[in-house]
Amino acid sequence: MVRFLLIAAGIVLLAACSGTPEKPSDAVSKAPPAPLKPQRFDSLAELAEVSLPERAQIREPFRYERSIGMTPINDVRYFFYEPGVEREVVGFSFRNTGSPKINPAGIKRPGPRREYSFMFSDRARENIYLAINDDVKLSGRFSHDNMFRELHFFPRKQLPAMKVDHANGTILVTLPTGETAQFDQDTKELTGGALIEAPIDFNRSRHQRRNPEVRYKGDYLAITVAQRGEAPRRAKVWGQTKYAEVHYPSRYKKTCRISPKHLWDQRPKPGDDDPTLNMLHRSDAEIFAVVERQCGWNLAALKDSAPRVAEVE
Repeated sequence: MVRFLLIAAGIVLLAACSGTPEKPSDAVSKAPPAPLKPQRFDSLAELAEVSLPERAQIREPFRYERSIGMTPINDVRYFFYEPGVEREVVGFSFRNTGSPKINPAGIKRPGPRREYSFMFSDRARENIYLAINDDVKLSGRFSHDNMFRELHFFPRKQLPAMKVDHANGTILVTLPTGETAQFDQDTKELTGGALIEAPIDFNRSRHQRRNPEVRYKGDYLAITVAQRGEAPRRAKVWGQTKYAEVHYPSRYKKTCRISPKHLWDQRPKPGDDDPTLNMLHRSDAEIFAVVERQCGWNLAALKDSAPRVAEVE
């Protein structure tokens, strides 16, 4: 009996010494979770996203800042910058390096191409445009072989977007007006929508060769400028006066010609060798006022469809 009591007392003593398990401290229980690994950047998903312009004008540090990335689609690239920790898309492009209707020379020999570049620096409304470059690769000289055209669409309701329809072999581009243009996924030839194109001009005479024949046939307004081997926005090139063409095909059959000096700043800033050719006007309304004044057109319907919000809050 005594032995039993001694054993029991020992058990009680051990339990008293061991105590109860301590509750974890608040510091431990409230420790922040481990940071998630950043998701891999999906270029095609980003390009397909419909977005409003994020500001009215381009911030100067980001006016010309961009890098080039590749997408999984052959000859399709995207342009980006990284103002913070996240990558921001500021444009995309694709190349027709050889196709039966538009670029037959590219099928026979490497080099000739037509490139479409949809640009929107700093994701701002100021400089949203489509640049087309025909590089005929005939002389090996940049200024002789490269033919340029830009198209500026109004009103600028959104940033350009691009979606790939693998099932139908189509690249669907949404223009700033909200209209679409369809391209063949393989050849990059235009197949429908608000834009039309003619074949690349391979005339050996650079003086007789036409700039890229890509035209707008939509319901809104497009301003286009073109030039060989030089910035298309210049009002004067090599002593020759240049003009911009204004297209409003749903209302006026004939185009209107105005000087680029009414649209882009042609004056070099102190310390600059060349003008930066920045847009002179902050809003679509200002652009419409210039066109109405210079062309004598009525743009009342376009004014009603222009965005009321200057930029994303």
